[in-house]
Amino acid sequence: MYGISRSVLPQLRLAVSALVLWLIFFSASQAESQTPVTVVVARKGEVTEKIPVVGSLVAREEVEVRPFIEGRVIEHILAEIGQRVERGQLLALIDTTEARMLLDKNSVSMLRARAAAEVEESRLEVAAVSEAEARKVLERSRALQPRGAVSQQLLDEHENAHARAVAELRLARQSLALAEADAELIARERKEIELTIERSTVRAPDAGLVLKRTARIGAMTSASANPLFVIAKDAEIEFSTQVTETSFLRLDEGMRAQISLPGYEGQLGGRLRLNAAQVDLVTRSGEVRIELDEADGLKPGVFARGSINAPARRNILLPGSAVNTASGASNVFVVKDGVVDRRDVTVGIRQEGFVEIIAGVSDGEMVVLKSGGFLKAQEKVRPVMAMSERSVSDHMASALAVESREMAR
Repeated sequence: MYGISRSVLPQLRLAVSALVLWLIFFSASQAESQTPVTVVVARKGEVTEKIPVVGSLVAREEVEVRPFIEGRVIEHILAEIGQRVERGQLLALIDTTEARMLLDKNSVSMLRARAAAEVEESRLEVAAVSEAEARKVLERSRALQPRGAVSQQLLDEHENAHARAVAELRLARQSLALAEADAELIARERKEIELTIERSTVRAPDAGLVLKRTARIGAMTSASANPLFVIAKDAEIEFSTQVTETSFLRLDEGMRAQISLPGYEGQLGGRLRLNAAQVDLVTRSGEVRIELDEADGLKPGVFARGSINAPARRNILLPGSAVNTASGASNVFVVKDGVVDRRDVTVGIRQEGFVEIIAGVSDGEMVVLKSGGFLKAQEKVRPVMAMSERSVSDHMASALAVESREMAR
């Protein structure tokens, strides 16, 4: 068996050392040729979109109070703005001088009509008696005429007399009916006059809060003019706003909302009560009404702002620096097996430094934290996990509440 000469061993050791040094140098040079990039892991998080709204407090239902009587002077005002009124409460009094004069005249006409009816009734009684007597005479003459006790001429006279009595009875009945009809007509005219007097008293059709008063003492009433009073029915106050069509399409009745008022500590909770049936073709916005949980002491017309909670959803959330947007298109750089790939994405909400990714990136993929022009597709890189990756992931995984930048008008 042959051995290695002792004189060769030092040379062999030197060659092995050189080979190891070359491999280390080669590995280092290869590592230095890969560009280090900071990456984050894409994670899904719960997104609760808050749509900001700006508007005013308004009455839930406004009741307009208009006069039933036109062309009359307002004499008294019995209610003021800000006053709470009950259903049927007096609000104003309209001049009834002319109506009361007509009522007095009607009273006289009623007396005359009743007297006329009594006269006609008496005439009817007289006519009835005359007809009864003429009928008895005629019956007696007809019974005696066959015996020759009554001539034909006398019988004819009795028949004519009875016919006149019947006609007079019929006329008396018609005259009484006419007199009673006149009395009924006058009675109905009286009801109309009394109704006019009653309607001259302006009353609240519903309970509520008086918002406006255009009624003025001495002014003439007119159905075509502005209402005398405007009442907030049952004093119910709610929040009204206009939202853009983009936000409008995402809203549904029953969504919760938070409203802030000047000088009011904290926020008022509410519920989306009414969503308009269509978007205005000119403003491209739709009206939204929010029913407030507490409305005591609130006044219509007060400026307010708040937000509506849209339904929560789960999507990928990335730091804003990871998303590059230009000319309306967005993209990110995804690292897989040490190779970077440029990928187009569909973005949603942008707020609080994060961007919602609707499509283009899957959960768990590594995305370059800072998307810049120094990277190229298919370039080999060395991914370095972001120092704050843990805090970023925790923040994404929590129920993140973000606000849409689409401001409601």
